[in-house]
Amino acid sequence: MDSVTQAALGASIAHLFWHKNFGKKAFAFGAVIGTIPDLDIIIYPFLNGVQRLYWHRGESHSIFFVFLASFFLYKLFLKKARKCNLSDFKFFTGLFLIFATHVAIDIFTVYGTQILSPFNRYGFAIGNLYIIDPMYTIPLLAGIFAGIAFNAKKGFKANCAGIFISSVYVLFSLSALRYADLTFKKNLESKNIKVLNSITSATPMNTILWRHIARTDKGLFIGYFSILGNNPKNKIRFDFIPRNEELIKSIENQNNIKAINWFSKGFWTAEIKNGTLTMSDLRFGEFRPYDKAPSNEWEYIFTWEITKNPNELKTVTKKNINYKKAVSDLFSKIKDL
Repeated sequence: MDSVTQAALGASIAHLFWHKNFGKKAFAFGAVIGTIPDLDIIIYPFLNGVQRLYWHRGESHSIFFVFLASFFLYKLFLKKARKCNLSDFKFFTGLFLIFATHVAIDIFTVYGTQILSPFNRYGFAIGNLYIIDPMYTIPLLAGIFAGIAFNAKKGFKANCAGIFISSVYVLFSLSALRYADLTFKKNLESKNIKVLNSITSATPMNTILWRHIARTDKGLFIGYFSILGNNPKNKIRFDFIPRNEELIKSIENQNNIKAINWFSKGFWTAEIKNGTLTMSDLRFGEFRPYDKAPSNEWEYIFTWEITKNPNELKTVTKKNINYKKAVSDLFSKIKDL
């Protein structure tokens, strides 16, 4: 998830385990430690476009890194922890859980986290939370601010309350995901659409409106469903997006093509835009200039130019995106779909 959420989660976990020994400083220690896995981007200047795609949320987000980083920091700061009368067990457990929860919360997003890298590059992703979700982050931040403002006893309770509320929200999101996923699949079955594979995920900043992508042998179908909406569950509208596989047929074995196919898990579309071959990952959502705009007018969150250099991936800059309209459309779908 976003850096603010990761820092807040790390701060909350650190205070939970170390508040008696480090006091309010535990929040700062945890916030710093909680962002360490995302520092993998500092290596970007030394990597090409394809390597960056594999590297982010790779080794620094693996279960091996969780153990190694926890052990390294444990050894590095053990003397300081002991001076503060912090037991070895609580010190290591706190470190381990800060790193482990960072990885776990990233798995909840649709982006994908390579928890078995470098031995396996599969991106584990559940999709019950969007990359940015204030409903998860705000309780954590509220608990932290209260923990700083109040005395030790009340501050500890406030921080625990923030962790509890955020955890309940995650459980709710998992239940909502399951409900939405079954609803989408029943709709597709009723329309006699044969699905090869599919994915349901949360939409930006909420877990009420859900988005489904179904891949078929003809292309992809995208639909939305709000668990609080007014639209009957058996009348979900699905838009068809062709993959246009013929556009990349002659270069499908290039490193950049294979990297996008791996990263997107096959949920991509190829297009010719302004004379340039592009590929887009459909999992993160799209911007539509108007409600029933054809898919060739959509803009996607992740789109790359495909060049003759097999190791190059140039991100396409989004132009003329009406973000105010996008937010308005999002809330309209939450209410109406």
